[in-house]
Formats: sequence, structure tokens, C-alpha cells
Amino acid sequence: MDYLQLAHDVVDQARAAGADAEAYISIGQRSHIQVDRGDVEKLSQAGSKGLGVRIIKAGQMGYAYTSDFSSGSVTQTIEAALTLAEVVDSDEHRVLPDPQPLPEDNLQIFDPAIAETSVEEKIAFAKTAEAAALTADERVVMTNRVTYTDGAEQVYLVNSKGFAGSYEKSYAACFLRAIAQEGDERATGLGLGVSSVLAELDARKIGTEAGERAARLLGGKPVPTQKATVVYSPFAAVAFLGPMAQALTAEAMQRKRSFLLDKIGQVVASDTVTILDNGRLPGGLATRPFDDEGMPTGATRLIDEGVLQAVLYDTYTAHKEGGKSSGNAARFSHRQSPNLAPNNFYIQPGHQTPEEIIAGVETGLYVVDTMNTHSINPVSGDYSVSAQGFWIENGRLSFPVNEVTVALPLDQLLQNVKAVGNDLIFLPFFGSIGSPTLRVDGVMIGGK
Repeated sequence: MDYLQLAHDVVDQARAAGADAEAYISIGQRSHIQVDRGDVEKLSQAGSKGLGVRIIKAGQMGYAYTSDFSSGSVTQTIEAALTLAEVVDSDEHRVLPDPQPLPEDNLQIFDPAIAETSVEEKIAFAKTAEAAALTADERVVMTNRVTYTDGAEQVYLVNSKGFAGSYEKSYAACFLRAIAQEGDERATGLGLGVSSVLAELDARKIGTEAGERAARLLGGKPVPTQKATVVYSPFAAVAFLGPMAQALTAEAMQRKRSFLLDKIGQVVASDTVTILDNGRLPGGLATRPFDDEGMPTGATRLIDEGVLQAVLYDTYTAHKEGGKSSGNAARFSHRQSPNLAPNNFYIQPGHQTPEEIIAGVETGLYVVDTMNTHSINPVSGDYSVSAQGFWIENGRLSFPVNEVTVALPLDQLLQNVKAVGNDLIFLPFFGSIGSPTLRVDGVMIGGK
């Protein structure tokens, strides 16, 4: 089936009813494998397809979807979207964007090897990761949720303003938690790899990292409550960058639900901090040539050497201010209309290695992982999470630490960043969030 032509036909049929229209088609395949003690615990391979139809008529919007591409079903979906639009209150800012030229560049977001690799090879990958974790240290006794997952997707988008485009993208990921035990004490360590290219994943590395982290964290104890330097691993830093991404959207600003409200042009962070959102980052997990409204993606410098310069826009929020979308409309399936969301959102890496940053700390806490991150508030900037890691003494990791909290309002945290590492890592949260190692001074550590 010619899916791009189908999208054109949907839009033409809706336009005949006197409405602006958008057709979004997604065709995908996914694999999901879980391994436990060398056995396959779960295995699924599934294909999916869907059509989403958005109708806008005099500021009234209706959205309907289907996975049945027969002519009768498509017609019913269009009619349902038209009917829904008639009962929704009008909003003059609900519009479709005018088409913009798309840059021609190699985004490196599709790897045919992901679809060509056999299920047996993917199972072997997960088993290799598990075996590497179990042999990383004699104290590693088991693993939890050894998961391999991948997917490939084709996206087709057409609207009545004249936009038509398509692209393919893929991803592969493997993650697990290793559990180490010594006496009555247990500790867990995370291993994770994710990429748009299958060959970039290393099963042994993922498993070994999980096992070694778990073993090293054994015997962790709380330290006395104090204010001290905290060095965040990329995994720990990403946890607060997700809420920060929400705070840096135009929607949050327009609803007055951001701790950075009314601070455009002001210094909001130390001059070591530059935060970007880049939907065209080569190989990025959230990279694509255009967003889910057909606007070209691009790089937006949100905080530039500490100064808040911009926020993220989709067409709706941009129209409210008479501006232009930054290419940040996203949807997670054909079942929903596009919403404002980050693409590849990250702190620009610096030049120091993580080891050099730790070596510069006389005393402090190196945070490997954080928990209870749902309590981070992008509106008030409240930040207080449970943490585990290692105590730093004279620039060296000395002993494991557990059962502590780290807390500092996000606005102060940004101001207190003193060093940024060169080890940028992306994780698939809220799109794709990335951070290098960060040194933050003056963090309250709650312990014994």
C-alpha cells in the first residue's frame, strides 16, 4: 500500500467537507525479550499500524484514529473527527502550520540491521548481558528484568496546508539490574545501552557495568546530614533534567507553571551550563526530519552559558505569541494528537573527564543513582530525592553510601553547577534526555 498516497486521500476527503485536515500514519514493528537465569521468560514480536486524523474548522478541533485501513473504516474515522470538531469549543490558536522547507542532511536514525537480525540472535544478546552481569563479581547473585527491546517505524504525514513527508527510524535497547549480596546486605546496579544503531550496543559491557555497580555499592551506609558538593553521574543528572525540560516549554510559561517563569534574558545558571534541544542530532533517539505537525526540527539553545534564551514551542503555543514553532510537537502513537515535548534535550558536555571532576572534590558525594524522582516539581522547582553512591575524600571514591537524600531547589542547583563532564549519555525519558557528569556545590545531603 502507498501510505503517503493514503494520507493525501484522507486529507482531500476531509477538505471536501470544508475543514483543514492532517493525516498521520505510523507503521511499526517491535521486539521485546526478557531473560531470567538463562531462560526466555517473555518473548513478543508485534507489528502495528494506525491512522490518526486531525480536523480543524474555525478553531474547533476533532481527532479520531483507526488501525483498519479499509475505505469504509477510513471514511468513518474522518467523519468521527469532523463530528467531534463540531462539539468542541473554538480556540483561534488551533491551526495547522504552513509548510517550511526541510533541510537535507543525514540524520542516521534508521538501521536496517534491527529488522534483519533474527530473534535467536536477539535472545543471545540478552543472555550474554545476563551472563556478563553474573560473572562481573562473585557477589552478584542474580539479575532482575534482563530486557532486550527494539523497534522500527515508518511515519507519513500530510496536511491541507501543503505539507507531505515521511521517514523511517529505529532503536534498540538492553537493560538490566544486577543484584549483589554479602551477608544480609544487598545492593543493585543498573546496566543500560540504547541506540538507533544495533551495532553500537555491547551486551557484555551492559551486563558487566550492572554487576560491577551492584558489587561496589554493597555495604552502603548513610553519612551525617550536611551541606556538601555532589557529583552527579549522567544517570542521576538525567532524573532532574526531565522535569527541567517540562519547565522550559512555552506551555509551562503560558500557564505560569514553571520555576523559570519570566526569566528570559536573565542569568538562571552558572556560566558552565548550556542546555540545548536538538531534534536533528545525528543518531539521536528523538531525532527526525520534521515533528509530528510537519515542522522542521532543529537545534534550540535554551540556556546559553547560564542565560535563559528560549523555550520550546509547538504550533499552538507559538501561535499564541505570534511566533514560530521550534519543531517540538510529538505524539507517542497514532492514537493521540500532537503535544508539546522535548526532542533530544541535554546539557552540552564540557572537557573534563568524570575522574578529573571527582579528583577536584575534597569531600562530597558521588551519586550513582536516584530514586523517588516523581517528587521533583517543575513548577516550584522543589528537588529532593533518595540517592546512593560513594563518598569522596581527597578526590577519591572512598566508601559506598546509601539511605540518604539530596535536596536543592532547581534554580539554585543550576546556579551551583561548577563543572560539566565530557561523558554525555542519553536516556529515553520524555523523548530523549541527556547529561554528562555534573559537579554541584552546596547540596543538602540528608543522612543520619
